[in-house]
Amino acid sequence: MDVGKVYWHEHTMRELAEIVPKLEIVIIPTGSTEIHGPHLGVGNDILTASRVCEDVAKIMYPRALVCRALWVGYAPHNTCKPFTGTITLRAKTYIQVLYEVAESLMKHGVKCIVFINGHGGNVEPNIVACRKIREELYYHYGIDLEVGCLSYWDVIPTEVWKEVMESGELRIGHGGEAETSLLMAIAPQAVRPDYLKAPDPRPHGFPRAMKVQRAWYQDEYNPDGHTDDPRFAKKEKGEKLLDAAIKGTVEALEDFIKYEPVQAHQYPKT
Repeated sequence: MDVGKVYWHEHTMRELAEIVPKLEIVIIPTGSTEIHGPHLGVGNDILTASRVCEDVAKIMYPRALVCRALWVGYAPHNTCKPFTGTITLRAKTYIQVLYEVAESLMKHGVKCIVFINGHGGNVEPNIVACRKIREELYYHYGIDLEVGCLSYWDVIPTEVWKEVMESGELRIGHGGEAETSLLMAIAPQAVRPDYLKAPDPRPHGFPRAMKVQRAWYQDEYNPDGHTDDPRFAKKEKGEKLLDAAIKGTVEALEDFIKYEPVQAHQYPKT
């Protein structure tokens, strides 16, 4: 098999019949099609998550394949009149799609699935989806599928953030230094350097500063659609962040594959 064929959809049914029994894990990128300020393509999140998955699978092949399922996610907070471009699913629809993709993979013999996320709005829905997948597949089919999720930025070491970031932010942000750098490295055609501008300077009291989790919309806090300054972005920074995300994801997946609980879960009878 060609190591370049790391996507599920690139293989024929005969190839998949040979590959699936040997697979240790299928990774599914999750992201969003949504606004990221005036300068970034609306596919930023899924483009980045997909690239991380692709490069991770190349390292882990033939033990891993990428199953590309969705280019949209859960992003109602970025559906605002001043911003054109966001496409979102309802939370229940998004979760159900992930469930049905996992169900289909399970029917072909896949035993372990991890969602690799590139969009903040998917974090909680992905956790709910994993719980739904494991529990409902067991009660419906009697199969206890291993399933989990992570966001690629969570596996980037703190020292890499400190080395790369100049704007004062040590996090992924939204449409700022980190995400713009990543897209410069991954899909430069989706970046408009001539549109780069600092975020609105007015103090906005972004929701993360509050203890109450407020239902918020992007235009309430960031009138230009991005949270931090993309003018600090550079392709070289994006390459370093991408490399760290890939290495961290491989390590996390290897740990997940090898993990053994203290004892097997006992499902209550229905």
